Amino acid sequence: MKHRTTTAMLAAFAATTLLSPRSVQAATIVVDPKIKHQVFEGWGTSLCWWAVLAGKWSETNRNKLIDAIVDPDTGLGYNCFRYNIGGGDRPDHSHLAEDRAVPGFKATESGAYDWNADPYQRNILLGIAARAKDPVFEAFSNSPPWWMTNSGCVSGNTDGADNLKPAYFTKFAEYLADVAKHYKDSHKIAFRTIEPFNEPSAGWWKSNGGQEGCGFKSNQSKMIKELGKQLVAKSLYPATRISAGDETSLEQAVTQLKGYDDSAFLFMSQINAHTYSGWGARSKLDSIARARKKSLWQSETGPLNKGSDGSNIAMWMSNVIIQDLRKMKPNAWIDWQVGDPVGDWTTIKLDHSKQTFTYTARYHMHAAFSRFIRPGSQIIESSDTNSVAAITPNGDLVVVIRNAATTTTSYTIDLSRFDAIGSSARIHRFAIPGSLARLADIPISAKSFTIFAPAQTITTCVVPGVTSAISRQTTPPIAPFSAKLLGSSVLRILSASSDPLDVELFDPRGTRLFAKRIESNGPSTDLSLGATLPSDGIYGVHVHQGDKIWNGLVATSR
Repeated sequence: MKHRTTTAMLAAFAATTLLSPRSVQAATIVVDPKIKHQVFEGWGTSLCWWAVLAGKWSETNRNKLIDAIVDPDTGLGYNCFRYNIGGGDRPDHSHLAEDRAVPGFKATESGAYDWNADPYQRNILLGIAARAKDPVFEAFSNSPPWWMTNSGCVSGNTDGADNLKPAYFTKFAEYLADVAKHYKDSHKIAFRTIEPFNEPSAGWWKSNGGQEGCGFKSNQSKMIKELGKQLVAKSLYPATRISAGDETSLEQAVTQLKGYDDSAFLFMSQINAHTYSGWGARSKLDSIARARKKSLWQSETGPLNKGSDGSNIAMWMSNVIIQDLRKMKPNAWIDWQVGDPVGDWTTIKLDHSKQTFTYTARYHMHAAFSRFIRPGSQIIESSDTNSVAAITPNGDLVVVIRNAATTTTSYTIDLSRFDAIGSSARIHRFAIPGSLARLADIPISAKSFTIFAPAQTITTCVVPGVTSAISRQTTPPIAPFSAKLLGSSVLRILSASSDPLDVELFDPRGTRLFAKRIESNGPSTDLSLGATLPSDGIYGVHVHQGDKIWNGLVATSR
């Protein structure tokens, strides 16, 4: 068995190297560790709607499926998961299919919470929590409960307009916070973020539709602040903060975020956006996230706008991944739903009647990225626009190369900008119709190596033991930078810097009460607020000093 495997590896390597020069294009990829981009925290998927059905499987079969998703060696190695807090439709509505009818936890306004609701999605959530390494959980809503909506329907308003009743912002915020608190207290699941919207400006969420959805084109800042106040009131903040706004188009995301007021950003730790369209705005979104000092997630995508170009779906989606990572620079990349049953959207094909699953070409393609660019990796510069490079936490260099051409391409990987590198590169290759195979190692000479990538393939190169001036530096200790309220009238700012402090204070409605620059007194600077805080409540504070920003909340009582 071992002999046959070795022979197969050598044959595969030979097939990619013994080619006529006339049939081969040539390219050089320069990898520069001194140009650092985003720190990458992981890959993931939404749980809706596949988990609603897969959660019915036996525990043994569920665990096999979960391992295929979370195992970093034999599976996808995903670690970021989005749990859908269902709204729950009117009992007399029947327009939602079983998997899309995610149960809500409060069926009527006057009724009690039913914490037994949504058992199957919860089975998958808890299974992931038990089997994944350091999972990151986000909760998101597609719609408020039906009784909070204008139309009385969780799939949208009659004309696609905003569907949350104007008087129910606080109640919707309470609902989301209550669910998060229940999961924390009863199941030890801590949602790092809660997202109250899903594609809120799209305009296509209409009553009696095929899935939960809620127009929220207006008043997004108001909803964020209402939810933030509830997270504080229920002692969930700051461990749980808010992400927003999951627009379907990156252009829509940029437009909406530019309209958020400063106090809304105080409650947010993360910007979410879908990359279904508006691709020209990738870099604009990156700029907003950097300016606001927020984490950025590509929180949902798929082949919605692939069209009928005839290209292979795995190769098409690999381009989305690479361009997202290169231009949008997200800290995490999230697939829509790993078990989507529809054609090109499917990564894992699920047979719910037999409780079995099989892999598609997309699965092997995703693994070519996710098994190797692991959580905590530093994305660095690579010169070819069809490549992405990263240094992993254990010191491996990973270079993923997509050859979408119709001919073989010779790629020379230039590693001259590294101080030291290993002696060989491990090579893995995705190929159509769908496989990910380990090929023979390639020796490295004079800080470079060459691979021959056949047409329509993705090649993952792993170089162990890289070092550079950047990677050898010791990270300096992070100086304390925060603020807290002393009594009801003094704001104490903790900072080791003597640079001037720019301080803004916002009331619970988001109105800015004042903005002023003060001199720093070193480790601790006290700012008297006097009569600025007119009542008990929660106030937002924004402190800016040099290149450091602190956003937080303070509570007063008199």
